[in-house]
Amino acid sequence: MQDQTAGRDTGVPWADDQTRQHLQVLVEGVATLAGFEQSAISLRRDGHFEVVAAAGVEEGFVGRLVPTRAIEEDLAGADDWGVWRFVPHDRTTAEVLEYSYVPDVTPLEGDDAWHPHNLLAAPLHDEEGRLRGLLSVDSPHNGRVPGPDQLAVLTKYAGLARTLVLLALEREELAERVRMATEAREIVRQASGEPTLDLVLEACRSTLVSCFGAAGIWLTAFDDDGATSTISYSRGSDVAPPFSEIDDVVVRLAHRYWADQYVAPFSRANAAQPGLPPEDAERLLAFLDRIGIGSVLFVPLGAGPRCLGFLVLTRVSDVRAWTDVERDAAMDIGRDLGRAVANARQLERERAVADRLRRLDSYRVEVVNTLGHELRNPLFSMSANLELLDVGDLDEESRRSVAAASRGATRMRAVIEDMLTVAQMSDPRREFDPVPVDLRRVVHDVYDECHAAASAGGVECAAHLPNEPAFVAGQPDELHRLLTNLASNAIKYTDPGGRVTARVEQCDGRVSISIEDTGIGISRRDQEQLFREFFRSTNPAALVRPGTGLGLAIVARIVDRHAGTIELDSERGRGTTVTVSLPAYEGDVSDG
Repeated sequence: MQDQTAGRDTGVPWADDQTRQHLQVLVEGVATLAGFEQSAISLRRDGHFEVVAAAGVEEGFVGRLVPTRAIEEDLAGADDWGVWRFVPHDRTTAEVLEYSYVPDVTPLEGDDAWHPHNLLAAPLHDEEGRLRGLLSVDSPHNGRVPGPDQLAVLTKYAGLARTLVLLALEREELAERVRMATEAREIVRQASGEPTLDLVLEACRSTLVSCFGAAGIWLTAFDDDGATSTISYSRGSDVAPPFSEIDDVVVRLAHRYWADQYVAPFSRANAAQPGLPPEDAERLLAFLDRIGIGSVLFVPLGAGPRCLGFLVLTRVSDVRAWTDVERDAAMDIGRDLGRAVANARQLERERAVADRLRRLDSYRVEVVNTLGHELRNPLFSMSANLELLDVGDLDEESRRSVAAASRGATRMRAVIEDMLTVAQMSDPRREFDPVPVDLRRVVHDVYDECHAAASAGGVECAAHLPNEPAFVAGQPDELHRLLTNLASNAIKYTDPGGRVTARVEQCDGRVSISIEDTGIGISRRDQEQLFREFFRSTNPAALVRPGTGLGLAIVARIVDRHAGTIELDSERGRGTTVTVSLPAYEGDVSDG
């Protein structure tokens, strides 16, 4: 009996519990019913045999290893006893003895006496003639070499052992493929966030190829306009075959197979597939022959009812068939990859829309800037000439006309300046380099600037500020413009005797500033469009007060640039409260 003291490999289970139990029952049956003290089954691994079940041996024997070369050399010089091989003690090699467990028994007398160094083993081959395992026995109860009757019993056990060993190996290989398929599906799920098809395939290609024992893969995605885009990966080759030659066949199959949730194992031996006419099958086979592929697994990709493409796993030979487990795993991957393709397509569409919007914004900014600067020059000339007029020599009607023209020029100048400001705030190319800004100081400055207008309108202004600095990350001039617009609006739409109050508060990493007035208020309908360019209230009381309709649009853009939020609480006749919330500055203020 071989004592595989060369090493052990117990880290990876070789089969499932049920198969291990069956093999253990087998070796115990051999030992008991065939009349031997010991028996064992070994499976062939890379470079060695591993004992996987044994009876009548010392503890720790299962899992031990013996070099494959040593076993094969002894079997080559063995006597042929049908399915069994017998190596007499005088022909047993020294290397096998080195790894052998020698029973502590004294041989009997006679030519048929069993010697402790004898070897009796049944090689277990698969259908292709490869040596996959070994059933061995040692120490017969009667101390004699087996006779015909005992050998007949051993032969039956050898046949059963071969069946169980091949089953164990098949299950082992199957479990490994399922494990790898599970890993592949997980990688595909991770690839779902990749923004392009190339990155989707790159994220999962190596695991997919090794998982299915494939030589390569190719993935074709269907575009929205009906076109296709294909990417591929092949071990040992960077040349992409001309897949477009067969698109008319495989695209049609992909749609059908996605609807049927069917995965097609296609090869010369398995060319009859649903929906595939013989002439098209021959075209596909000729194409595969030309690129050196013997077998493929065709997997449709999709999401929901929509087919989005297909995945093809390739093998050079069709000797190894695609198993049902592989096909089921591939269908799961097809669903996962379908979602990844859908996500990549959506991201591409979103990027395209974002690019178009950025170009549109840039164009709009250029138009507004050009228009504003072109209007400034004649407006400046007109205003200058109006100021040069000697109104003292004019009659009353002419003086009123000059005054009206001057007011119009002033309003036009305000509109132009606001248009240019809106364009600047909307320009995607405009840099944003925030610094720490204390909102208390900004409120103080705005209060001083608006005090004269408030006093002239009979409006009382107040500010409630915290004792500690309230720093936010922002642009000082933009935040000043934001608060100026809110405060001037509140003053403008508040009747004499009213009140405007500013409050600054800090909470949960944010700084909020609210401007509250007791003015005319805003209707629910007007609130929905309040921050849109050139919008003016439908309230007659508001329309009589001058404005460009751009002040709050500027406020909204500045808030967006500062990653803030803006809330409005208002009602006609009750007043308005506008609250802007901005992220607090988290850096070292001394460095700001």
